[in-house]
Amino acid sequence: MSKRITVNDLAKDLVAHKTANAERWKTVFNELNDIKSEVSNINSTIKTATFGVFGFIGALAIALITVMI
Repeated sequence: MSKRITVNDLAKDLVAHKTANAERWKTVFNELNDIKSEVSNINSTIKTATFGVFGFIGALAIALITVMI
């Protein structure tokens, strides 16, 4: 015959589950903050590269127009 689960057993299991879950969520939130930071760095790099490319194209266009005049 199997042992019956009492309310006290269930309460202990619930406390253990809550503790483990809290630790997991803490880890997840820390990882999400790290990912958010890295995405921001990537966005900044992309913006810088985009302005650099358009700046180069603009300078090239000005140089070509200057040569043609």
